Amino acid sequence: MEYISIEELYELYVDTIKRCGTYLLDSDDLVIGYNIFEEFDIGAISFLNTDNLKKLIEDGLISYEIMLKSSTLRSKFLAIQQGDEWKINAVRHSSHWKEILELADEINSMVVRYTNGTL
Repeated sequence: MEYISIEELYELYVDTIKRCGTYLLDSDDLVIGYNIFEEFDIGAISFLNTDNLKKLIEDGLISYEIMLKSSTLRSKFLAIQQGDEWKINAVRHSSHWKEILELADEINSMVVRYTNGTL
């Protein structure tokens, strides 16, 4: 297994969070499919897991609140995979997906503010 630096881990974490959000609702199906069902899916499993979030918080790259919300986002996302809402049309219309997309927006905003020292 290849070692990734904490800086690389942070970049991959941020990229994962940016792959999900309400902005996707204005995108075509290909963009939604790629960002959610490929990129965010892989990133949520890899970079939103508890061990990686702990590394980011220990290095001061995210706050405890960001870690908790990221963990919640991962849990909600993994739970939706088990049901009948695992499709592009559901992303546009499901209240569960709306929660996920809005939570990703909130986390992304918090990460920006934390990075800028305003959180």
